[in-house]
Amino acid sequence: MIYIVLRQFIRFVLRFYIKKVEVNGMENLPLHGAVMLAGFHPNSFLDALIINCKVDRPIWSLARGDAFKKPIARKILSQFFMMPIYRISEGKEYLGKNDETFERCSEIFKNKSQVLIFSEGLCSNQTELLPLKKGTSRLAMQTWMSGSDMVIVPVAVNYDEFSKIGKNITLNFGPAIKKADFDELAMDGKAIKTFNEKLTTGLTKLVRRDFNPATFGSSWFFYLTYILHYPLHLLLGAFVKAKTKGTVFYDSIYVGFLIVTLPLYWLGCYFILRTFI
Repeated sequence: MIYIVLRQFIRFVLRFYIKKVEVNGMENLPLHGAVMLAGFHPNSFLDALIINCKVDRPIWSLARGDAFKKPIARKILSQFFMMPIYRISEGKEYLGKNDETFERCSEIFKNKSQVLIFSEGLCSNQTELLPLKKGTSRLAMQTWMSGSDMVIVPVAVNYDEFSKIGKNITLNFGPAIKKADFDELAMDGKAIKTFNEKLTTGLTKLVRRDFNPATFGSSWFFYLTYILHYPLHLLLGAFVKAKTKGTVFYDSIYVGFLIVTLPLYWLGCYFILRTFI
């Protein structure tokens, strides 16, 4: 329930930050059954927000493990359909916890639901696909070998610019990769390499920067709300820029603060108008 309500609100808030999102290939995403969304990851947490807000069915998302280290954080994030995935940079002692996450993913697939994993394992505001890690292939093989008919749908969020409000975005879904596409299922290096080559081919076709002005046009809603919320954007822009300098988190942190501060801004405007009118 929390996830559904929050997703609806975030869908609305994103319209104050993004001019337009063009969605292509949605027909490749099954309406029912177990699905793993294997994503291109150029812009941190914002990638997951956009995908979750454009897909009607709930999605469990794998997120960087260091955000889950505190018990209260783990509890809250789990309410938002998020699970931890740990990298070696976060400490070797945590890598074993990835097995728990993969087991949880297997249960989700058995229940005919969806999981989002970013297959590159990191983001750097890249405009080209980075080499894929082993996590996606390992989870896919493990799931298929358990007898599940889960399918993998490549997905890429492309931005016309980073670290700036008022961006245009293309969200591309590719044809599903299925268990039947592989001659054999295994957890060895050869099988993982074959899987990653197939997924790389699928994702590469979706990573593109063809932002046609005629397609996107102008967004009267964005420009109108930008003018009405200019004081808020002025303060947030300066604050977030200072806090995220040299990182890839500008857009994600900005949107996070926007989700929290927009209602406060509206409340403040209401009391000001009530006082002077």
